[in-house]
Amino acid sequence: MRRDENGNGETLLSLADTLAESGLSKLVLHAWERRYGFKPANRSASGRRFYTAGQVERLRQLKTCSDAGYRIGALMPLTPEALLRLHEQVTATQGMAEIVEAAEALDNDTLQHMLQARAEAQDPETFIRRTALPLMHEIGARWAAGRLSIAAEHMTTAQIKRILGSMFDRCVPPPRDAPRLIATTPEREEHDIGALIVTLIARLHGWNALFLGASLPAEEVAEAAHRRQARVVCLSALTGRGKALERHLLDLRTKLTATIGIWIGGYAYSSLQPIAGTTFLADLDAFTAALSEEASMLPLAV
Repeated sequence: MRRDENGNGETLLSLADTLAESGLSKLVLHAWERRYGFKPANRSASGRRFYTAGQVERLRQLKTCSDAGYRIGALMPLTPEALLRLHEQVTATQGMAEIVEAAEALDNDTLQHMLQARAEAQDPETFIRRTALPLMHEIGARWAAGRLSIAAEHMTTAQIKRILGSMFDRCVPPPRDAPRLIATTPEREEHDIGALIVTLIARLHGWNALFLGASLPAEEVAEAAHRRQARVVCLSALTGRGKALERHLLDLRTKLTATIGIWIGGYAYSSLQPIAGTTFLADLDAFTAALSEEASMLPLAV
């Protein structure tokens, strides 16, 4: 190790220490330097490379995600925050082999026990980020690849929803003046776990959030939003045809007052062209940021 000669006094790690900490080989690290411009923080007069602790941690995260099948070319441009989230998702999935095995075997008792143990060890938002979302992503990928039955997917979803529901029941009641939100899925979209998750996250962030279940026509969503005096309608969709989803959104937008926002999320919405009065949120970080921004625009209670 050595001190950074640029004057900030940061301790730098040698190439050998960097390789040991990150798990990379010298060949791979040098290839990443050439192809993607990942340069050492400092070089000695003799050409020895030195790296910051932050650089070493980023290399470790890049290796983990790359080993999990993500293209390094797509990983390199990620911000530190985005890479950290992806790394957490990957490592969480890797740590759930026994849970996935229980799901594949339709061993409901074991699955329930392991998920409940995680729920008791993690706070609700951590459980969502490090257990529920990575597990459902892995289950969905295995189902799509033909490696897991529909029955196993349904059983796992039911267990996750049971735990999320119990977490919602234990939430502190929102203040009377809390902003209101409703969440559901469009017609013929039965996968409502995304809507349930955003409802729970919103409640954890101080919103008065209501989960309406799955597959609601636009007129029913609009009626519920107006009756609840909601500031935001959240829609989640994993499947569905683009044209049908677009028609549902356009119909809903015409039925809602202009002051009610529509936030959409999920794979099925990701390919839609932008629609005025709707906001696509790509991930949970974007959703929590939107919650904070929307809440900041509310008038202060007197």
